[in-house]
Amino acid sequence: MVYKYVSLGLLGLQIGTGLAARQPYDVRKIIEAFKKPHDDLTILCAHRGLRWNGTAENSVDAYWRAAEAGIECIETDMRLSKDYFIPMIHDGGLGRVTDAGEQAGKEAYNPYTGKGYDPKVKDVDYAGYMENLHLRDEMGRVRVEKVPTLPDMVQAIHKEGINVVLELDFKDQAAVEPAYWALRTLKNAAGVPANEWCIYKLQATWYKTPEDFEALPWVQNAFASGVQLAFIPVYDPSMQEEMDTLASLKAFSQTNYTISAEIELRSTDGVLQDLLDYVKGNQSTNVKFKTAGTFYAPGDIFAPGPVDFDRANYTFPDDEHRNNSVYTFQDNKAPRLMDSLLTEGVSIDGHDYRSDFDWIVEQGYDWVITDTPDMWAKRLEKQGRRNITRMLADGKDVANGTLVGGWYKRD
Repeated sequence: MVYKYVSLGLLGLQIGTGLAARQPYDVRKIIEAFKKPHDDLTILCAHRGLRWNGTAENSVDAYWRAAEAGIECIETDMRLSKDYFIPMIHDGGLGRVTDAGEQAGKEAYNPYTGKGYDPKVKDVDYAGYMENLHLRDEMGRVRVEKVPTLPDMVQAIHKEGINVVLELDFKDQAAVEPAYWALRTLKNAAGVPANEWCIYKLQATWYKTPEDFEALPWVQNAFASGVQLAFIPVYDPSMQEEMDTLASLKAFSQTNYTISAEIELRSTDGVLQDLLDYVKGNQSTNVKFKTAGTFYAPGDIFAPGPVDFDRANYTFPDDEHRNNSVYTFQDNKAPRLMDSLLTEGVSIDGHDYRSDFDWIVEQGYDWVITDTPDMWAKRLEKQGRRNITRMLADGKDVANGTLVGGWYKRD
């Protein structure tokens, strides 16, 4: 089986214009910070890059803006196409994030109704088809930039001299091994092999134990080749019925390649609270990490503001926020409130608190994936929780200038 990738095309994309505060990070120090908790540092991962206000998610532009804003980690999405390329796509379909409908001469997909042309990534080829699609921003406007692959993105980061960690969020289990091999020989700006500055974030149900994970051929290759893997198992309340999540976490916490855990607690004392308590309270020397992270979920729908721009086929719900909950997109369905997606017993009071900044901080999470990383950075700075000097390269100082603010507008 041959895993493929293509060269990067950036027609009309302006990269290289200094904005403000790209930091001289050491990617290995960033990964080390994932392992060890610090009271004065909360690590930030830009969710699909620093997007909004016309910057498409999972685009080279969004990743570049995250680096220019001083963000040290980018959480990125990838899937496997029919011809074994690794496109940077979050959804199962292409309709919401590309102009697939327009190019096919069909009704463009509308994420507010779940209707329209939405071909599945796994069913189409990247070469000759997906590589020619343009990305769409959050308002449905078609941008100039086209769909990048994972190697495209890594090569662009290297070209720009950016030292940033990529947290690889695999939407398809089948994409994990191809991604490893695609990254095998690529390097970052500091000459570090890409597999050593990329974090593999995988669903715990895929590999419930270290034995399951270590038996994988690509993992065996990494061990034999001296590649320093950085692994984060993801635990979601939905996994509770099919596996012993705490036993799994305890086992992975004793390996030297697991650097942290993503624990998607929905409320204090809800399902998975025992996992967070274990990580934050464990004093055993056998445990290799004592940190945990989560996703800050501000919702996918926001007020458009006074600017009159083309909304394409998109229709905004009359009520964007209700009962202190937020709406989230659903594949081929209309958006739903996050609280309505909770199964019985997952949250103590039926509310998903992951859209609450203060609640996440109070839980003691050490790193956060967020759509608004520059906003988080400013608020954490005021609380004394953004000591980024822990992640800087030796002999380097914090870059002058302020973080890029107001690039997007959510409210």
